[in-house]
Amino acid sequence: MNSLSLGFAYICGLSLLLAEVCISAGNGNWTPLWLFLVFFTLMFSILGCLPLSNKAIDKAGPVFSILIGVGILFYAFGSFGAGSYLGGFLKLLAAALTIVIGLLGFVYKTPEDHSEAH
Repeated sequence: MNSLSLGFAYICGLSLLLAEVCISAGNGNWTPLWLFLVFFTLMFSILGCLPLSNKAIDKAGPVFSILIGVGILFYAFGSFGAGSYLGGFLKLLAAALTIVIGLLGFVYKTPEDHSEAH
């Protein structure tokens, strides 16, 4: 995930999940927003702040991408249940894309020496 070859879609998935938890908070359910903030802090402390090896960061990035996709998938099924089929379908596509990006992160080989990435 350090090479940013898949970073744009990764940030789009993170932004979509943030929008969904903010809508939930606006509707009175603050728990998803607090969980997102804890997840966000944990994710960026692992990916950007902690002095971990490049190999560990390259494994953590796709895991977080898959978790973001699962969160979007949760909201997609909630949209289907609320009767918003187009919104649910679009969120389902976004969740699938984010999960596929996470899976590609495990397959994508990065050079061994990419210490300039963080």
